[in-house]
Amino acid sequence: MMPKIAILTGGESSEREIALLSSQFITTQAKRFFSVDVFDFPQDLPRFIKDQAQYVLAIPVFHGRGGEDGQIQGFLETLKTPYLFSGIDGHSAGMNKVFSKLIAQSIKINQPGFQIILPGEQIRFSQKSVVKPYDNGSSVGVYIVGSQIELNHALETVFKLSDKALVEEFVAGEEYTVAVVDLKKKPQALPVIWIKPKKNSFFDYKSKYSDNGADEVCPAPIDKKLSDQLQQIAVKIHQTLGLKHLSRSDFIVKDQRPYFLEVNTIPGLTKNSLVPKAVKTADLDFGLLLKDWVETELKKRVR
Repeated sequence: MMPKIAILTGGESSEREIALLSSQFITTQAKRFFSVDVFDFPQDLPRFIKDQAQYVLAIPVFHGRGGEDGQIQGFLETLKTPYLFSGIDGHSAGMNKVFSKLIAQSIKINQPGFQIILPGEQIRFSQKSVVKPYDNGSSVGVYIVGSQIELNHALETVFKLSDKALVEEFVAGEEYTVAVVDLKKKPQALPVIWIKPKKNSFFDYKSKYSDNGADEVCPAPIDKKLSDQLQQIAVKIHQTLGLKHLSRSDFIVKDQRPYFLEVNTIPGLTKNSLVPKAVKTADLDFGLLLKDWVETELKKRVR
């Protein structure tokens, strides 16, 4: 009889729709090796609490607040249910863009200049900037602003999504992303992906999740020195934040110099997502990776 796995997904964040799509991919891969039940939170929460003892492990597949910020992980630890992906600390550090940037700063990783803005604070426009919520993913609520009017509008909108805004220096360059997977318990960077949005000026929500929203070239057509540098930074972020199993770091490169933007602790796993493409390019099998991660976590429980 195959071990029983619970896949927890949905949630109430602005990224709920993407989480449900990601869970479909995870479910398909997990069913190759495990008996799987899917729970759509919050409506299936009572059912999961009632039945959770029959599952050897849970796989949380959430994006955004409530599921990718350490809350669901804390809930699972309270139930003493093993789970995949990063723990409370890793998720909360990755989701809080300000905190992850401060950590990156402390280990000398280059990144755009930034400041934190609270509701009611006055900020004068001084240069082209990127405005985003400090704790959202999937590029939800991200604006590139080029004037005081645009800045004011962006902040007004962002404060509807979050209680803090991050205003970053705009760096004009090429976008790249690097996924990191734990392979035989050691983090390994997958091939670099070059991202070129077709219609929008950056890799926004629409570009990420629509068919043909962007050209995504894997491996990226860049020299080995730059590729190695991006991969090394992604692994360093993964290790420093204490992330597990899977992460994805995003970058801008200008004049051959990488700028770290953010890390995703449960990156998108839809049919249009970047991680499955990188896994395939690396000649790896995502289902086997998943199986290895589950078995590794279960072995820890036996000790």
